Amino acid sequence: MKSLFFLPVFLIGLTVLSCKSANKEETTADAVTTLPTGTPKGVAYKVDAPRCVLKWTGYKPTSSHFGEVPIGDGTIYVDGDLIAGGSVEIKMSELTVLDIEGEDRTDLENHLKGTTSGQEDHFFNVQKFPTATFTILSSEKLENDPVGTHQINGALTAKGITNPVSFKAMVDLSSGVAMKVVAEPFVIDRSKWDVRYRSKSFYDDLNDKFIKDEIRFELTIGAIKT
Repeated sequence: MKSLFFLPVFLIGLTVLSCKSANKEETTADAVTTLPTGTPKGVAYKVDAPRCVLKWTGYKPTSSHFGEVPIGDGTIYVDGDLIAGGSVEIKMSELTVLDIEGEDRTDLENHLKGTTSGQEDHFFNVQKFPTATFTILSSEKLENDPVGTHQINGALTAKGITNPVSFKAMVDLSSGVAMKVVAEPFVIDRSKWDVRYRSKSFYDDLNDKFIKDEIRFELTIGAIKT
């Protein structure tokens, strides 16, 4: 099998390399240390998982892979025309690879999930961290922006590490009973969540065998007023 590259942030085979010790601190330097407690202000919308999807794309120097991660439970709070808070569960234990098939696909999914013996911490270690969570901290209304009606500011917690993540999104509340949020594609840096496999943020001697730190996400969320 072609062990591929990291993507959903995520991917493959192992080589023992020397770590850049200084970069560990950089990985968590911007980490969020506290998240809001209590119930946000506003009207609650329950996440409707069948209407939600998180698509991912990961990159090697000359190729890429893509797939999806299912959305689980969540509640989003709307105050007027703003998203005031809430959280959405991301089911890392169910991530899929969609651009390859057969044994290659199975092997890559298992490697990304860390369900293969000896590869647990290469990427996401879903046995220890089966879910990730996106917590909404605030939003801002955008005027005359072609790619979004709102800027959504939040924090992504994965592998026990929380870092800020913001993106523009089209937010549709027009029905009065349901919500649809379609994010403009956005990019995160996997090294900030200590996803190290073949990352040039941690290893010096990868040459052209590295996997890029950037992961591209496309997020759609549907929710129903409770």
